[in-house]
Amino acid sequence: MSRAVLFAVAILLALAAPGRARRVRCPPDAVPVGPLCVDRYEASVWSIPPDNAGLITRVRNGKADAGDLAAGDAVQLGAIPMDGCSGFDYGAGFPPNGNWTAPVYAASVAGVPPSTCISWFQAAQACRLAGKRLLTNEEWQSAAAGTPDPGTTDDVTTTCATQSPFAALTGARTACVSAWGTHDMVGNVWEWVAGWVNAAEGCTYWDAEHGGDLSCMGLAPTPTSGFGSTRELVTFDPNLPGAVIRGGNYAVGDRNGVFAVYAGVNPSNISRSTGFRCGR
Repeated sequence: MSRAVLFAVAILLALAAPGRARRVRCPPDAVPVGPLCVDRYEASVWSIPPDNAGLITRVRNGKADAGDLAAGDAVQLGAIPMDGCSGFDYGAGFPPNGNWTAPVYAASVAGVPPSTCISWFQAAQACRLAGKRLLTNEEWQSAAAGTPDPGTTDDVTTTCATQSPFAALTGARTACVSAWGTHDMVGNVWEWVAGWVNAAEGCTYWDAEHGGDLSCMGLAPTPTSGFGSTRELVTFDPNLPGAVIRGGNYAVGDRNGVFAVYAGVNPSNISRSTGFRCGR
């Protein structure tokens, strides 16, 4: 048998051997979580001049930072407006139903507000336009593992933002990091995940090991429902599918955590405390 054939056989055996799975190589804006690359930071959404193809490519390759975006005349959209969601926070070309005519891009960069006031449809498209996708619920749960949850003892400086007057800039809470290296997966802003479910109309408590009664949500973020509604509170429609948000937000104290899950919102819901995170 030739040396070339022996070498090829050795490579195939190494790849097939248990415990020798290849470590995935991720772009700078993401970390490996098993075979998946998960964005380090909650998404910020950017409108980039269409003639700046180089910057768009850098965002898609995970190599753009906040300085690059500013230098390239990119404009962040949906940066947690203090006066509530308008329903058109991403412009007429990127409406809440996701049927865009003007692309925007989800970026994973440090030191900016996470983008909120975004429907599931918009979040999914912003990830796709950046060459990524929303995480599944299982992927989100895996990536969040080990994130410390301060509950009501948020120090408003380094711990996860769980009892703060406002959300933190991405990555600013230096102690809010998962075992995998993802930031802000507890508190800060709720994060959409990919799947839809039957609409949740009730609440079942976790056991004590998983947060006990403190993990039972019953705390939908202030919703703006429907495509383009400017109202802050409307009735959840149980006749439509439910979409899932994870992790909690900056102001709900001991009801945050890696097991915090809420499926009592429709995919069309928008809220100033709900954002998202992408993976690839």
